[in-house]
Amino acid sequence: VTMALEEQLESLALEDEPDNIIAYSIKILNTADPSLKVKLTERAVALWYSDRLSHSALPDLSVPSSPAQCAELQVIEPHKMKLGKGGSPQSRIAILHSLASIELHAINLAWDIIARFGSRADPLPKEFFTDFVKVAEDECRHFSMLRNRLKELGSHFGALPVHNGLWQSATETDSDLLARLAIVHMVHEARGLDVTPNTIAKLRRHGDIESADMLELIYQEEITHVAAGMRWFRHTVAIEQPTEAATTIFHRTVLKYFHGALKPPFNDQGRAQAGFTEDWYLPLVNRDALEAELA
Repeated sequence: VTMALEEQLESLALEDEPDNIIAYSIKILNTADPSLKVKLTERAVALWYSDRLSHSALPDLSVPSSPAQCAELQVIEPHKMKLGKGGSPQSRIAILHSLASIELHAINLAWDIIARFGSRADPLPKEFFTDFVKVAEDECRHFSMLRNRLKELGSHFGALPVHNGLWQSATETDSDLLARLAIVHMVHEARGLDVTPNTIAKLRRHGDIESADMLELIYQEEITHVAAGMRWFRHTVAIEQPTEAATTIFHRTVLKYFHGALKPPFNDQGRAQAGFTEDWYLPLVNRDALEAELA
C-alpha cells in the first residue's frame, strides 16, 4: 500500500469515528475495501482495549443484511471453486487465496455478531464483546498474513474468484444468537480445525514451508475461536433455557439450521482443545437417529 493510500485510509478511518463498539462494527461491515476494513478493524481493536469505546445498546441502528463487498472481487457459486492438490505454484496460490477469502468473511462475521446481537434486550456482558473483538483482531491478522503471502508468490488477493457460501449461514441465523454461535462458530469454525492440518501437510509435502508455518499459527488461534463460540453458547443456554442440557440445545439448533449431517473424519484432538468434545458433535453424524431421539 502506497503512502498516499495509507494517508487516505487513515483520514477515511477517522471520519465520523464512532465511540461505541456496536456502531464501529456497523461502520466496518459497511466498508467494502479490504485494506480499509483491516485499518478500521485495527483501530477499533486498539480503542476497545484502551477502554475508549462503550458497549451500550444501540437498538435503533440498522445492521446491514450482508457486508459491503469490493466490486473488483469476482463472486462465484461455492461448488464452482477449484483448489487443486497444492502440487503446482498455481494450485498453492488457489488454496491460499481461498483461505484469505474465508478470513475476510471471518472478520465480517466477528463484527456482525457484535453489531447484530450487541443491542439485544437481554444485555450481553462486556466479556462477550471482548471475546469477539479478539476474534476480529485475529481474523484480520490472518487475512493480512495470507494476502502478503499471495504477493510473495507473485499473486494478489482478488486475482481469483471468491464465494459467499459462509455468509449464507450468517443470513440464516441473523435473528437467533444461539443459532449463530452454533452454526458459524461451532460447526463451520470447527470444520476448519478438521481440514487445516491436511492443508498444512499438503503444503509441507510440496516444499512450501513458509505457508505451512503460517497456517500452523492460524490453526492454533482458530481453536480459541471455537472455544469462544462454546463459551457464549453455554452462557446463553444457561440464561435462556437453564433446565436443558447445552448439548441437547446444540443438537436441536444444528438440526434446525444446518443442512445435512456432520461428516467425519473429525480432528477430535483439536476440537477437544477448544472444549468441544465428542458428545457435542458425534450424534449429528447420524441425523435421522438423532431426530428420532429428540422427537
